[in-house]
Amino acid sequence: MKPLVYSLIGLSLAGCSKGVMVSIPENLQSAELPDTGFLVGSIGASTIWPSTGENLKTTLYFSRADSEQHITVTNSNDSSDFRSPTTTSSLFSVPLPSGNYLLHTITFTGTDGRKTVHTQTGKQLDLSFFIQPGEVTYLGEFIASSKVSRSSLWNTDYPNGKGYLTHSYALERDRNFFYKQHPELSGKHFNTVTLKVSHSQLLKLQPLSDPES
Repeated sequence: MKPLVYSLIGLSLAGCSKGVMVSIPENLQSAELPDTGFLVGSIGASTIWPSTGENLKTTLYFSRADSEQHITVTNSNDSSDFRSPTTTSSLFSVPLPSGNYLLHTITFTGTDGRKTVHTQTGKQLDLSFFIQPGEVTYLGEFIASSKVSRSSLWNTDYPNGKGYLTHSYALERDRNFFYKQHPELSGKHFNTVTLKVSHSQLLKLQPLSDPES
């Protein structure tokens, strides 16, 4: 079946805060089913020069553990829900049938100032999590940065368009914003996923301290 971008079926529940687009196979569209849970997190970019990720397009690829169909969350940094002195980011929320899921691939599209640059994780990440019926699975925050090169002409550092992600947690902020966006879901329990090991240099994990859930 063809994936359907959630903006076509109602943003009230699915996916899309500012600057974020979610795509999901039709057979996994489940906002009205009794076993539906919610995948929630935030995605954005560093604003620190020269490693800023604001010019990167970042896509997270998920799938059910028993399927090869892709669920994607893409951020193009067109706008944002949250801004700090060092980052900008937006919330994503995706209603999904309960079950085991994987974050398996991350891709980046950027530019080195002359040409388009594509980067992606090599070996599958296979970071697993479970969607509980009627509850929220919180995946944390993903912030994109660009690797840095030095211009031999200008003798200055610049973002070369090759991306990587730093993962951390902003649970209280993201949970409060989710409840504000969806007051009808304000009673939903948040389960925080602890990502412990990354086998890719393109995903850097920061430790979770005193997780709330």
